[in-house]
Amino acid sequence: MMRKKKFSIRCGREKVNCILYTPSTEGQFPLVIHCNGMPGFPPEKDEIRFAKDFVNKSYAFFSFDYQGVRNSTGFFDFYNSHLNINTIITELLHRPEIDPSRIALFGESFGGAMAISHAARDTRIKCLVVRSPVFDTEVIPKTIAFEDLTKIWVRNEQMRFPVIDLNKGFKTQTMHYNPKKLIKNIKCPICFVVGDNDEILPIAGFKELYSKVSNEIKKELHVIEKANHNFTRKEHLEEMNRIFLTFLETNLKIKSIEMIDV
Repeated sequence: MMRKKKFSIRCGREKVNCILYTPSTEGQFPLVIHCNGMPGFPPEKDEIRFAKDFVNKSYAFFSFDYQGVRNSTGFFDFYNSHLNINTIITELLHRPEIDPSRIALFGESFGGAMAISHAARDTRIKCLVVRSPVFDTEVIPKTIAFEDLTKIWVRNEQMRFPVIDLNKGFKTQTMHYNPKKLIKNIKCPICFVVGDNDEILPIAGFKELYSKVSNEIKKELHVIEKANHNFTRKEHLEEMNRIFLTFLETNLKIKSIEMIDV
């Protein structure tokens, strides 16, 4: 059985659309925060894709849309997306059903880049799992398709952008939040899952990014045969979930802090 709570978290003047999935039993649970792609699937879709598998293993699973995406208010940019993640973590740590000593980030594609960049700066993150992460965010605004994609996302009401020169604005922001530069600062265990049939990003880029992770921390790279960028085939998604859950079970065993008499 699973509990589902839909609510919003205020980030400055904006509201971020969220869903928290938890086991139906009482207690404090390790938390996995899902950082979506650009724009990725809405939080409601995560119930089937991820939440059931994670909740069945006694994790709380949190899904949200960055501000400027779908039902979240405001406009999307890289800076505010990182502020969203930081505010969300701070908010969730105070919920009684969450174990504040066991927090993991789970990022997909662009969300993988966001998760890596955030974990490089936030010691509250104790474990990191990423699928097909964008390994160099500075490339995004340089691509020929970037402007066309933003127009499509606006037209189908998936995303809203500020009225600025997006190429120039995103170029500046991605320089500050680029996993290629920041991943060397990761201190927590990290697991990569990528497909060898990725039609968007070359597998060599994933491997190069993975090689920059310090050998002093626990790290794993799994290449799934015939999986595409979004892991659209059910068997590939299920295999990814199994890998991530096994990695979390091994590396997110930090116990809750207990009071000690002195």
